[in-house]
Amino acid sequence: MKNFRSPSSPKPIQIPIGNSQVLTAEIFGKFPVSKNSPSPVICIHGLTGNLKNFTPLARDLVKQGLTIITYDLRGRGQSSKPQIQYSQDLHAKDLKYLLDFLKIEKANLLAHSLGCWISLAFGKNFPERTDKICLIDGGGQLSFKRKLSSLFMIQESLQRLGKSFPSRETYIELAKKSSIFSSWNKNIENFLNYELEEIYENDSVQYRCNIPIYVIDSELKSMGGAFKPWHIPLQILRNPIKNFRIFNKNKILPYSQIHSPVLVIQAGKYNFQKGDELLPDVAINIFKKN
Repeated sequence: MKNFRSPSSPKPIQIPIGNSQVLTAEIFGKFPVSKNSPSPVICIHGLTGNLKNFTPLARDLVKQGLTIITYDLRGRGQSSKPQIQYSQDLHAKDLKYLLDFLKIEKANLLAHSLGCWISLAFGKNFPERTDKICLIDGGGQLSFKRKLSSLFMIQESLQRLGKSFPSRETYIELAKKSSIFSSWNKNIENFLNYELEEIYENDSVQYRCNIPIYVIDSELKSMGGAFKPWHIPLQILRNPIKNFRIFNKNKILPYSQIHSPVLVIQAGKYNFQKGDELLPDVAINIFKKN
């Protein structure tokens, strides 16, 4: 690989992860890094995000002499979207594929929301490949009640999935009216345009979000949730033992098994209403005890 530094125009790359599947990534800054340089920073986005979530931050961090790598999780953006079971452990293995392919010995992890749980899984499973971890608004240990509340709260961000739109402009204008975005800028527009795919439907060109519903449904089921919230009690009734095991597995997070330095950043305000924070004060206090 040739050395390059291009903060404004990152280098796109595809990472093979087996079974003809790939992850799509972008590299900001100098790569490969020299032995005396800081470990590259790998950015891991949230549940319905993509690599564009971290583009503004990557452009700032690369000015500090860091190499930043953003990528689409499997099932999102331009990465492969197989119909399989999705989970934090699966994404942690994918991250190892990324490091192996790029010949990165150790990496710093910068994660948001779901990406925080993936970072914790990676730090636990591959401690020798983990340098430092920064968790942004995620990775907290939550009560059963708070978890259910969070699963219902994220429904707002799922409304755009599985729907067709007559034009990109229609999609963008509807997004501007959504309560998800408290403000609007070009970076948000770039993120939304990136997730749109062109399809042919009803004898005309249509546009839709390129995240399949089955990906998010599988992801949520691995945490005890579901794409449709009313499916949650049905899942519990149909298979209480399986769901008990899922909730129990997610109840205690592997903080004691993480040996890397961890920085936790709490959101400055709630999402839609007070009490729906993904990283409440009680979760911060648990972090401090570990």
